[in-house]
Amino acid sequence: MDALYLGVAREIITPELGGQLYGYRPDIFSESVADDLTATAFYFKQGNAVSLLISATVCAVSTEFSQRTLDTIEQQLGIPGENCILCATHTHSGPNLSGGVGWGDVDTPYFETIFLPQVLSAAKRAMQAPVPVTMGVASGNSYVGINRRELTLENKIILGQNEWGSFNPRMLVMSFRDENGKNVANIIHYGAHCTAAGQCTQISRDWAGVMIDGLEAETGAMTAFVNGPEGDIGPRLSNGKTIGNMDLVRELGAVAAQDAIRIYEQVAEYKTPQLQVCANTCAAPLQPRMPLEEARAMYEKYKERTVNMSGRMKHIAQQVINAYEQGTPEETEDSFLQTAIALDNVVLVAFPYELFSEIGLRIDKAFPEAEILPVINANGSKGYFITQDAICRGGYEVNYFLYGAIQGYREDADWYLLNNTVENIRPMIEKE
Repeated sequence: MDALYLGVAREIITPELGGQLYGYRPDIFSESVADDLTATAFYFKQGNAVSLLISATVCAVSTEFSQRTLDTIEQQLGIPGENCILCATHTHSGPNLSGGVGWGDVDTPYFETIFLPQVLSAAKRAMQAPVPVTMGVASGNSYVGINRRELTLENKIILGQNEWGSFNPRMLVMSFRDENGKNVANIIHYGAHCTAAGQCTQISRDWAGVMIDGLEAETGAMTAFVNGPEGDIGPRLSNGKTIGNMDLVRELGAVAAQDAIRIYEQVAEYKTPQLQVCANTCAAPLQPRMPLEEARAMYEKYKERTVNMSGRMKHIAQQVINAYEQGTPEETEDSFLQTAIALDNVVLVAFPYELFSEIGLRIDKAFPEAEILPVINANGSKGYFITQDAICRGGYEVNYFLYGAIQGYREDADWYLLNNTVENIRPMIEKE
């Protein structure tokens, strides 16, 4: 087997002060920097196979901006865009790169003057001096996350802590060493919202930043975090909520760092893995467009709203009305190009969604002999992707899933997404 070469590099992508902090409301703006935001690039090469994994510590990168970034990488660096995964760690204490009615306008100047040039620089530097590496992998449980769909005594779903809700505690650490046995890089995979800072006005990578710094200090190697299915998973904060403050960022981040170090220390064997990269279409079915009268009634209900989901539902209702008036044809499915990077039996799979945790668990169950690592907000940002059983309870994520576009997803769309994904990555696992 050919040697696996790895190059890794990092650039600062901290925005100027005064910009919107994205994820809560459009009226929260940065006043100071708690810790710098970063883009960390991993360049993999083995024989003719090449791939690029970039972890950016922002909330989300719109599908348009993600595609522009991947196109630029392909044009300037020669790596096919379909061989790349550009993912966001989902901190709510960073700039608006996703936009959307109800959440504020996308920060195009930040993307063009800071994000895109710095991401491109990180990728370019990672490619310049790759070294042969071996890889070790270990996983263990971490309880820094918790299901956040709390059910109240009034039978309502709120964003809180749900001890009995679906939750995957597994944290996985991938570690890479050079020919001299020196650790050169780490990747941490775990699924939980980076919202511990709450609606403060400080720029921050949130709890994951403390975890990254902790493992870097322990190993002396550049470390990146890739977020897993976190659509219904919040940080397990000691205040009993899913949002907090910078003190809780440091508190939870320290626990996460201890977990990552403990798991890293369990790596028992390093060997040269086989690199595989594939990109296939993945699709999910859409429900029919809502009836015109329903759209008109929904618009009347929300016509005075401008913030978050209420503002978005007004916007969607107006779009549906316009579609009827203009005779716009309906669509049957929503599709995206799904990139997967496999290093032996560890497979990073890109999703432009915030997946519910159960979806990731079901995908992983399909391949008990492998480590399937869904990467959320990767190569785009299409909002929440929920499980069918969540619909009867309703709640914030359910509304986004059903009313996030002119045609929402079908209630059983998770089953189709799961099966498409399984078939896309099966050849990477079940090799002859």
